[in-house]
Amino acid sequence: MRASTLLAAVLAFALLTLLVVSDRSLAVSGPLLTPGDSWTYRTNTSIDGAFYLVGDVTLTTKGGERVSVDGTTYGAVRFTLSGAGTANGTVATQLGPVGASGSWVLSGNEVLESAGLKVISSVLDLEASGTLHAEPVAIPFQLSVQNTTTFRLVDDSWRFPLEIGNSSVVARQMNFSEDFRFFYGLQSTPLHTQGSLWWNATYTLEARVAVDTPAGHFDTYRIRQAAPDGTYGLFYYAPATGNDARTEAYNGTTKVATSQLTSYRYQALEPARFFGLTATDWAIAGSAVAIVVGAVAIVWLRRRRHSRPPESESNQPRP
Repeated sequence: MRASTLLAAVLAFALLTLLVVSDRSLAVSGPLLTPGDSWTYRTNTSIDGAFYLVGDVTLTTKGGERVSVDGTTYGAVRFTLSGAGTANGTVATQLGPVGASGSWVLSGNEVLESAGLKVISSVLDLEASGTLHAEPVAIPFQLSVQNTTTFRLVDDSWRFPLEIGNSSVVARQMNFSEDFRFFYGLQSTPLHTQGSLWWNATYTLEARVAVDTPAGHFDTYRIRQAAPDGTYGLFYYAPATGNDARTEAYNGTTKVATSQLTSYRYQALEPARFFGLTATDWAIAGSAVAIVVGAVAIVWLRRRRHSRPPESESNQPRP
């Protein structure tokens, strides 16, 4: 299973990359993110087309901050990442291709610059364990990938607000460091790689598209992020959620990863609250109080009427 670079790229690209925007009559603008906003996605990621990671990944907004990358400072937004799921498929070993099954856990964080919400820093930690179903005996395995990547924006005109049809090439200098370990049977030698390279991508706001997800039906904007090597991603942003309703990653013509929104919290579109209650909550509470008060008043009046003593005969009119 010698696929560490692809693994990190797929995870960062398909599970983490956020291009969040919001709807206006003529343009698409950046969202009003608040600490505590969160989105959970059902993900399916393919490694080398034969090993699949399926599960749930949650992104949570931590808040705005100033971040420096290689001497350049950006206004940015930080997100935390957590996820878990199952792992199944076939992996390449010294014994040849072997079926494998197990589970995985993912954690990390990602920083996006504020002007266009492009990734400038990410830290990923993937841990997986399970069983290689080799013959004649099963062999336990452990997989771990720790990846740290930063991007310095060199040429960047992808800025909000945007309109359908807008397209920009973003040039970035990427620095990365990764530790990859795949243990089964006898201990394997850990692999450490690091380097620096240029990573350009073309961003295009293509069209409005209706999307159905486990979280509901959404009107979305489809954004394409394409690299010169033919790989690309499609991001279906739903303004009502403040984030993508669905994402798809392609290696040329082959789909290698998908994610679908299953639940979310976007506080910018939540009703205003007073002492913890929305205006609707207060109206319902007020109606309930009025009903209770009215019922108590009726009961009190009835009891008062029944408890009044009868009038004496001297007060009765004479015939």
